[in-house]
Amino acid sequence: MARSIALHLVSSVFATLRKRLDPHVTAFAGRLHYDLTGRSLAMTDCWVNVMPAGVVHSLHLHPTSFISGTYYVEVPKGSGVLKVEDPRLSRLMAAPPRKSGAPRAFRSFVEVPAGAGDVVLFESWLRHEVPPARYAGARISISFNYGWAPSAATKASRRRR
Repeated sequence: MARSIALHLVSSVFATLRKRLDPHVTAFAGRLHYDLTGRSLAMTDCWVNVMPAGVVHSLHLHPTSFISGTYYVEVPKGSGVLKVEDPRLSRLMAAPPRKSGAPRAFRSFVEVPAGAGDVVLFESWLRHEVPPARYAGARISISFNYGWAPSAATKASRRRR
């Protein structure tokens, strides 16, 4: 089970990773059309996942975060995917199953392959999991969450009122 910790605040290596991720997370939030005027994004936590073959990270979400993601450090061949659930799934109660070749946008789950050096970003409210897989070695990744808050300038402006 992953344990959340703010490694970026206690390790220069993880602080460097945060600095490299910050512009990508900001651009990603912009592509999602969120109004971040007067708000700042910041990494809130960062942790390491080491998953030997057969280990499962069950379906979950990150309720206190805005943007979540994973940086893949080591990905042995056959180590599986990040599986993301369609958020409409619970609302499609009487829908028949989708065809196996349905376009990605219509699938109940989307599988995102992992590759060493890849970064995957997603909105924290999306349920996701890592299903079990058979492979040699360990799949190593660094997961992280970002939150938003009023920027320092916005806070100062409010205090002056």
